[in-house]
Amino acid sequence: MIERYLRISRVNLKHHLLPHIIAALGLCFLAPFIMGVRNLDKYNTAKLLDVYLSLLGIVMLVPVFLPDQDKDIRELIRSKRESIVVIHFIRIGQALIVLSIIVLSFLMFLQKSNCIFPFGSYLYGTISNCIFLGGLGVFIYSIIDNIAVAYMVPLMYYISCYGGGKKYLGKFYLFSMFKGDIEDKIYLLVVGLAMLIAGILIRKRFPG
Repeated sequence: MIERYLRISRVNLKHHLLPHIIAALGLCFLAPFIMGVRNLDKYNTAKLLDVYLSLLGIVMLVPVFLPDQDKDIRELIRSKRESIVVIHFIRIGQALIVLSIIVLSFLMFLQKSNCIFPFGSYLYGTISNCIFLGGLGVFIYSIIDNIAVAYMVPLMYYISCYGGGKKYLGKFYLFSMFKGDIEDKIYLLVVGLAMLIAGILIRKRFPG
């Protein structure tokens, strides 16, 4: 069984996940040119992570159902021995592991660039944001079955955080970390994970 799971993971990494990993790494490499990454204080480091790095969740998690977009591929997967739910959980798990490694590596890079910040708290806060935005996209994708809409909804939510702020979004305000509040990230993390799970279970019915 473990051997089958490893085979599914290898195929997913090679044929699906790799382009999204490259895109995520590209965003990280662009950070010095867009936001600045050297000698940042606690406030500016949090702003970089909340406002910029959180977008990695959309890049890495939203495309989880993309290989199934083709109806013939969906039917082929259905005919296999492994449950589609198991395959989707493997894909999500793999994406979460890679996402966590990228975020962890980026924070280590910030430390080496003389940025001052609480490493553990900011790692937790950034991953929470990523999971919430990615989970929102996955949940929408499972219902709408349209990758463009799945990208658009979390991006619109992200933009709304600029306009509405904490006053309207409350516990689900994305940019709370650079406002000095790390406690509300638990709501983003829990709801984000719930949306990921719900999206996979809903997707089992394969709309269309």
